[in-house]
Amino acid sequence: MTMPDALPFLSGDRIRSAVPMPDLLDAVEAAYRDVAAGRDRSPLRSHVELGDGSLLLMPGVRTGGDGASVKLVTVMPGNAERGLPTIHALVVWFDAVSGRPLALLDGAAVTAMRTGAASGVGTRLLARPDAETLTVIGAGAQAEWQIRAVVAARPIRRVLVVGRDADRREAFSSRMADALGLDVTGADDVESAVRQADVICCATTSSTPVFDAAWLAPGVHVNGIGAFQLSMVEIPPEAFARASLVAIDSCEAAMAEAGDVVSAIDGGFMEREALVEIGTVDRAWAGSRPPGAITVFKSVGLAIQDVAAAELAVSRLIGSS
Repeated sequence: MTMPDALPFLSGDRIRSAVPMPDLLDAVEAAYRDVAAGRDRSPLRSHVELGDGSLLLMPGVRTGGDGASVKLVTVMPGNAERGLPTIHALVVWFDAVSGRPLALLDGAAVTAMRTGAASGVGTRLLARPDAETLTVIGAGAQAEWQIRAVVAARPIRRVLVVGRDADRREAFSSRMADALGLDVTGADDVESAVRQADVICCATTSSTPVFDAAWLAPGVHVNGIGAFQLSMVEIPPEAFARASLVAIDSCEAAMAEAGDVVSAIDGGFMEREALVEIGTVDRAWAGSRPPGAITVFKSVGLAIQDVAAAELAVSRLIGSS
């Protein structure tokens, strides 16, 4: 039996160097347009319990794409206490014509970057064009990419970081301030940080809301990307009731996995019919949005986002094979 040549491994460092965030925003937005147009052929992810977390299987393919991806990812909330990342993942990239595996990618990097890009796209399509203050709730591995993506989408001048561990929060804020040349500071008062925000990113695995809807200022935009199971709720149901527009990445995925959205609908705070897939929002909408409108983008994460990120990384680092 002839063994295949070893697959090239694309490390996180190589992927980050080859894929600038503005390019990834364009790729993920295009993927969301594919979802809305019915070109996404990916099934919903499979969940398997693993200890105190989950093992997820996410095959991704879209009509007309150069290839397909399969991601294996573990999400272990208890890892924070172990000093380990919450998410570990690997992505395999297959050629669309031959079905041949072409590359193995650092799935943690792909996941972090494409999840950040999701909030970047939501911000680009929904937030006020003059948004300057970003509040990030959660100071884990995902927080960096939330900041990088929103900064790529809006003229952010100040970032407030909310996290339970004060030392970790302050160290992260200092590192991001140096990396981006922005005013990035830790915030121990969640209410104050939320009230000051033009854009809010929630990046936690919380099962209860991480802020009070009454704290939301007129005109604020909220991204929720941490909760990906029906048992998880980051955004309070009252926030959906206050929102002029609620966008999701996929109606099917949101109803199957977005605990905050389903809780709001079941509680009578909004109607399912009010949900808008982000891929249907016109690029011009944000420029003419009512100044005081509150908007929400809730993402549970789709395999087609992995397809978009992996395809971009492979094309930059390996090219066509």
